[in-house]
Amino acid sequence: MSNLEKLWRERIVKSILDLIILRLLVAKDRWGYEINMEIRDRFKVYLSAGTLYPLLHSLEERRLIEGVWQSEGGRGRRIYKITQKGVEFMQAGDKMSDEVIKKLQA
Repeated sequence: MSNLEKLWRERIVKSILDLIILRLLVAKDRWGYEINMEIRDRFKVYLSAGTLYPLLHSLEERRLIEGVWQSEGGRGRRIYKITQKGVEFMQAGDKMSDEVIKKLQA
């Protein structure tokens, strides 16, 4: 992968990061580190905690996701799940993404 491809990949992923996170949470509930590793594995984009966690907090404030603390073996994790409002927001984002891509190809 060239440096230009890497720059574009990072730029695109970060510009639709909220949509990517919601899409990941549709598949299953996840904690922050798990979300970060999934994005890294799928898109080859490495997010800092300073990028990911403020966005998760913002999505939660907007009631698009819900976080619940769970303890496993003495270690607590905030597990995030998508809300109905989040599903609706994601579906609208999917629709607009498709529309933009179609217009770019015209």
